[in-house]
Amino acid sequence: MSEWRDRKQGASFRGVPFLVDTDSVPVGRRTQLHEFPQRDQPFVEDLGRRTRHYKFTGFVAGDDCLAQRDRLLTALDKPGSGELVHPWFGRLTVTAGECEVSHARNELGLVRFSLEFIDGMLAFPVQSPNTRRQLAGQAPSLLASIKGRFNAAMAPIDLARQRATALRSALSGALGYALNFLQPASSLGTNLNGLVASLMNGPGAFADSLLAGITGLSRAFGGYGSSSAFQGSSAKATEVAALSATAPATEDVEVATIQAAVIALVQDAALLDLLLDMAEVPVAIRPGVSAPAALDVQLAQQGPTVVAGTAVETAVPVAEDVLVVRDAISEALWSVAGESPPEHFGTLSEARLAVDRHLTEVARSGVGLRSYAPAETVSALVLAHALYGDALRSGEIVERNRVRHPGFVPATDLQVAKA
Repeated sequence: MSEWRDRKQGASFRGVPFLVDTDSVPVGRRTQLHEFPQRDQPFVEDLGRRTRHYKFTGFVAGDDCLAQRDRLLTALDKPGSGELVHPWFGRLTVTAGECEVSHARNELGLVRFSLEFIDGMLAFPVQSPNTRRQLAGQAPSLLASIKGRFNAAMAPIDLARQRATALRSALSGALGYALNFLQPASSLGTNLNGLVASLMNGPGAFADSLLAGITGLSRAFGGYGSSSAFQGSSAKATEVAALSATAPATEDVEVATIQAAVIALVQDAALLDLLLDMAEVPVAIRPGVSAPAALDVQLAQQGPTVVAGTAVETAVPVAEDVLVVRDAISEALWSVAGESPPEHFGTLSEARLAVDRHLTEVARSGVGLRSYAPAETVSALVLAHALYGDALRSGEIVERNRVRHPGFVPATDLQVAKA
């Protein structure tokens, strides 16, 4: 079969098809001719490539030609650029120019168009806030506010009068949570008796020890996959908010005050840890799928078989997953802030707004989900290539739907990325 038949595509703009009679495209260079007296040769100044105006004489036809016309008019009237499928140049991003529509009495069932599309648009840089850096900038003020709150709460307490056994009983829940959740972020030891002794000897040093390891911990983003620390952040945030409800009742006023102060300190430390983790989450840069790798390269890069219980880290976040993490952390910050003094309430509120802004940007840079059911059992590699034009994205389908073997994706409703 000839090449022009292989390459010819049906014309459309913003997904609305139309038929083409003829088309024309100006090509070449823009030039300025300079002619000089007593010179036989002119000087031709090159001003760059000519702007390509894709001009069509086209039509829509059929019993529903007026409905087709209205859809094409709607697509042409939308502001901004859109995708043009040119019969011979393929997919292009263009802006609709001066177009005309005409009807003729002797051509019932047919509407003609004179179409013009302009290729390219000069993009000017637009400032946008670095939400990741803004979030990281909340850590120093939050750290100072946490220490100030704890020291102020512990200042009127005479720890010398307190019995170690009473403190151990009152603080076991909060400190046990600190050991399980904050290790290895915390530099405190793992012995509860030692922690109680450290608190009785110096509350300020105790708070410094708890917080120093968190701020000094080396952090690295581990991906958006279900097995990553990012996905586990929502569960951690839920535990932080529920920690104050696990405090045992006590009739000793000073012990109750110490207990509340330590629980608040542990909650604040956990929130600071989550804030620093979220400050490592990047706004994703989504790779285009218009030019996927060659099939032999995709096959060579295809990873090993994914078995049950394992997961492949995804490079692009799923918007719904990011919003779940955002809402959980925001709720935990709000819950702790509601039980805080006014100064600390303001600091936590600013941190909550910074987390919301950053994770909203991360979600906006990700992809949404949609339901899709294959007609029959198929390989994940084949399904990914059919959906996205890129077989390398088969790991997303396997991980999202917990497929036991990537060679056999069942013909049931699956959750797949929209793009």
